[in-house]
Amino acid sequence: MTGDADAPRTWRRPPAARRSGRARPRPGQLQAPPPPHLRPAPPPAPGSAEAADLAATGHPVSDAPPPAALPARRADAGALAAAFGVDYLSWDEADPGRRGRALAPYVVPPVLEESLAASGWPGTGRQRGELALPGAVIALSERRLLVHVRVRVTPFRRLTRTPACVRQSTDVLPFPAAAPPPSDPAWVGLDSYWYELLVPVREISDQWRVDIGAVIVVPPLPPQVRDGVVPP
Repeated sequence: MTGDADAPRTWRRPPAARRSGRARPRPGQLQAPPPPHLRPAPPPAPGSAEAADLAATGHPVSDAPPPAALPARRADAGALAAAFGVDYLSWDEADPGRRGRALAPYVVPPVLEESLAASGWPGTGRQRGELALPGAVIALSERRLLVHVRVRVTPFRRLTRTPACVRQSTDVLPFPAAAPPPSDPAWVGLDSYWYELLVPVREISDQWRVDIGAVIVVPPLPPQVRDGVVPP
């Protein structure tokens, strides 16, 4: 009588997961995050002692800031360009200085508020920017972006033939807006319409600034409303 113990057994190669000591996750099973000692360490800060040690051993360490095309930076540039579009398309001949003060934070200082007040506006008429929607953001370079903005504006028509006297408004908060009050006894509001702007911005000292001289308004202001006054 021959027992089964004397019969040769066929040896099978274990699965790769068992050979490596790790079990394969089942379908739908979440994998646990690696322990802290196996996670990759963050890159050293530029200028730190660790960065100097890596540079001494031949490991390159980049001290350049992250590119401006990152989603968070694009969103920040879009918000700035939208706010600029509202202030850029708002004016009031009775208070031209307010527009200059409103546009000053967008550009690279130092700049004269008087020159900003006249940027893209001849100084007459009344118009109020009310709503801005940032659109596509195109990276021109690592620190320069081009933002497409749609702005809804409301023009006004003068009720009197005599222009209003120039006045000086008082700013209650540190960042005034260029939009005039919604109503004025000397003006009547007309139907609103949309403008499209191409706003170039660049990063200077970790802040976005507008190249106000390169702003493009699409379509250009038609001659009959170029000064903010629509004929009756």
